[in-house]
Amino acid sequence: MQPREPVDWAPGMSVLADTSPAAWVEAALTPAPSSWTVAGLVPPVFDAYARVLPPSYGDEEGEPRHRWPEIAAATGVPLTAATRFDDLVAGSRRWGRPCDGGLDARETAALARVLSAFTGTPAEAYFCLWEGFGLEETEAWAERPMRVEVPYRAYHLLTGPVAAAPVLPTGVPWRCASLWWPADRAWLVATEIDGYLTYVGGDRAAIDAVLTAPDLDAVAVDPSTPLDPSYG
Repeated sequence: MQPREPVDWAPGMSVLADTSPAAWVEAALTPAPSSWTVAGLVPPVFDAYARVLPPSYGDEEGEPRHRWPEIAAATGVPLTAATRFDDLVAGSRRWGRPCDGGLDARETAALARVLSAFTGTPAEAYFCLWEGFGLEETEAWAERPMRVEVPYRAYHLLTGPVAAAPVLPTGVPWRCASLWWPADRAWLVATEIDGYLTYVGGDRAAIDAVLTAPDLDAVAVDPSTPLDPSYG
């Protein structure tokens, strides 16, 4: 039986059988054992890098989201490239935790808005969607051999406009594409599915825009910055 074509992707988005547009990412990522640095998530080919700090949530539905600067102001912990979430909250359960597996749709939309101004191809971008999300759409392609292969992960490759980033059909508002970048490779966003780590690489102007965007919280990093190990 032939797998059926996935439907109801985000507007203007489609699944690709040819994964060659992602070959540069596969080749450039730093392999293990050094992969637990920014260079293991974002190719170390850009001029500048930023870590996007995700909101945290309590265990109960309807509890407020908290931004890292708010927590830092209350706990007195400075936000730096090396700040771990567990250190930020200083053992308190008051602040909840960021959601594992993706970046909140609100922050993803903000990133898409900011970064759209720093590419010549905003209408053409690529999105790597983890094969293990268990979605109806991705399960329909379980037997297809076409995958983007990076250390420890395999993805389906989709194409569409940058603006589609926050409306990928993951079924959960805090699940997003694990990797996404415009066709001109001006920048790349990476989110680790086992945790709440999101990093961006781009030229200095793009990263400065991410660092100063009022609806984003971010800190400057570099390819050798260790990843936050405090998620579980």
